[in-house]
Amino acid sequence: MRPGVLAAAAITGLGLICGGAQATRLTYPTADNPYCNVPTYALRDVPEQAMSTLDSNGTPVIVVSSIALRDKPAYGRFLMAHECCHHSLGHVRLYHEEFGHLGPQPFFYIAPQLKKMELDADCCAVQLLKAKSETDAVEAAHQTMTDFGTQPTGAYYPTGIERAENIEKCAQE
Repeated sequence: MRPGVLAAAAITGLGLICGGAQATRLTYPTADNPYCNVPTYALRDVPEQAMSTLDSNGTPVIVVSSIALRDKPAYGRFLMAHECCHHSLGHVRLYHEEFGHLGPQPFFYIAPQLKKMELDADCCAVQLLKAKSETDAVEAAHQTMTDFGTQPTGAYYPTGIERAENIEKCAQE
């Protein structure tokens, strides 16, 4: 989940911010998400590989890259589980209710919370995937994060190494 402008742009692009009857007439490609009961949309042109947010009615939604799902299905399953965890752990509502007032101010002030949220969602996703015996998805996430190396995996997110180590630790629990 990368909060802010990117999520808003993706959801706006979806047309989900139109409420009521107009939104129900629109159809978008969806993905079968076995990890939670949150509407999951698979779109080609999204600024992130995946993100979680609320639509204008406050309904949780997940947007995931259809290209990621197609090209790296095991990692795509990790992404969906990870985004489900952002919702189930309360990260999305917390962001909208607590951090939403920051507006255009730099995310520097909430960087520690963003890092912790990502690591917590990774660990939660590992647990969900292990429960479904989808260790290939856990390994794909570990490898993808390892590939990031010392680079952050997003704005104010942990580095690839931090996330890979966290995934490994959570997989051993």
